[in-house]
Amino acid sequence: MQHQIKELNKVLQKNLLPNPPKPKIGPIFKKFIILILLIIIPLGLILAISPLNKLLKREIFIVGQNPIINLGQLSLTSSSPFQNKERINLLFLGIPGQGYHGEKLTDTIIIINTTPKGENPIGISIPRDLLINVPNKDYYAKINSLYNSGGNEKEGIELIETSLKEITGLDFDYFVVFDLDGVKNLIDQLNGIDVVVWENIYDPKFPAPYDSYEVFSLNKGVYHLDGETALKYIRSRNQVGGDFARIKRQQEVINILKNGILSLNFFWDFPTILSIWKTINAHTYTNIGLDDIKYAWNLVKKTNLDEIKFNTLDQEFLVSDEVMLGNEKTYVLKPKAGIDNYQEIKDYINQIIKKS
Repeated sequence: MQHQIKELNKVLQKNLLPNPPKPKIGPIFKKFIILILLIIIPLGLILAISPLNKLLKREIFIVGQNPIINLGQLSLTSSSPFQNKERINLLFLGIPGQGYHGEKLTDTIIIINTTPKGENPIGISIPRDLLINVPNKDYYAKINSLYNSGGNEKEGIELIETSLKEITGLDFDYFVVFDLDGVKNLIDQLNGIDVVVWENIYDPKFPAPYDSYEVFSLNKGVYHLDGETALKYIRSRNQVGGDFARIKRQQEVINILKNGILSLNFFWDFPTILSIWKTINAHTYTNIGLDDIKYAWNLVKKTNLDEIKFNTLDQEFLVSDEVMLGNEKTYVLKPKAGIDNYQEIKDYINQIIKKS
């Protein structure tokens, strides 16, 4: 891709920027040249790069690496991996990332469940503090620690998928791991996001550098947040509502990000789209292959992701407790039915899937 772009730039320079002496160009004509280039370069890329040529000829069925990922229209040919499935599950994990405390803790765990055609999508948020028996081990831990417990990223994913299958009864077709800097960059590339703060937020123990704390607060109202402030908005949890309030804010910001990205025009916003793609590529670990990503754009355009019904495992199924993990007393959530008893949760998830 980079080689083809360089070759295209050489052609453009040769044809549009002749060698000196250069004629004087007025301001209006300069703007006209810039406008033409904004059209020619994306169009040239589409016509010159064979994978994009194929993209234009194929039905799109998968959303790319977007915090809310949905699966859409698929021609159910004999080669389709989904032709015999009624529902498809995607696991989205958000981690702090390099440079943050607990860089590989999955503080965001969201399951997206939908049909192969992207119909009736639902979202299920799993609290990070859920106490689980570590797969194939004889000790307990919070579910957000599993990804970091593997010897590598692949083993970490296998651990958390195994645990989530025991909790929910679901198998996972795709996973996406996205870090905080990626979210921050996406928000800044969209020039910020607008949010409605329904209740005052006051968090005196928001994580700060060098294992310290700082105060984060927002009064009720409407705000335009940059990436840095938006991160604090979706990470803050030391307040009324705790982790459950944080999950709702995450779901809100995910929808806002989705709407912002989908509002971009491929031609006029091409530099922004390219920048977003680079961010996603740099801050994501996933098993979604290149062939799947190519299907993304038109599918989401066709699918109304606002129809996603978010569900959270909350106090209806979980109770809070303090237990010793290692040598430290730690806040956890446990199933009301008893530790390791997830039948009520499985029944609930099966019920909401059948109703969708």
